Amino acid sequence: MTNELNGETGSLRYLDADHVQHPSGTFAGLMLCSKNDEQLGSISGVLVEPASRCVRYFVVARRAALRTRHYLMPADTPAVLDAGDRKLRMIENADDLERFETRVEPFSEEDAITAMFARPAA
Repeated sequence: MTNELNGETGSLRYLDADHVQHPSGTFAGLMLCSKNDEQLGSISGVLVEPASRCVRYFVVARRAALRTRHYLMPADTPAVLDAGDRKLRMIENADDLERFETRVEPFSEEDAITAMFARPAA
C-alpha cells in the first residue's frame, strides 16, 4: 500500500456501493473490467473524504481461491461506465489496482453533517 493512502486513511470513510448513485442506478453489482474486457472484480464501495465531498478510491472485491480480497483503484483513474452492461471499464492497466487491507471507518451521520456544512469543493 502506498504511503499516500496510509496518510489519508484517517480522513477517508467507506461508503457501500448500494449507497453510491450514478445516472442509471447504484454501483452495487457493477463489474470493473480492464480495457481488454477482462473482469477484475466488482465494485463493493468507495472511499470518500467527507469534508471535500470527493470520492478518492473505488474499492474492488476480487474472489481468489475461496477468499475475497479487496483492492483500490484511484477515482481519478480514467474509466468509462457502461450502464447497460453494468461495467466500469478502466482505460489504464489492471496492474494499477492496489491491495487494500487497512481498516477504514464507515461513512457516518457525523460525516454527512461534515459534508453538508463544509466549504464547497474547489
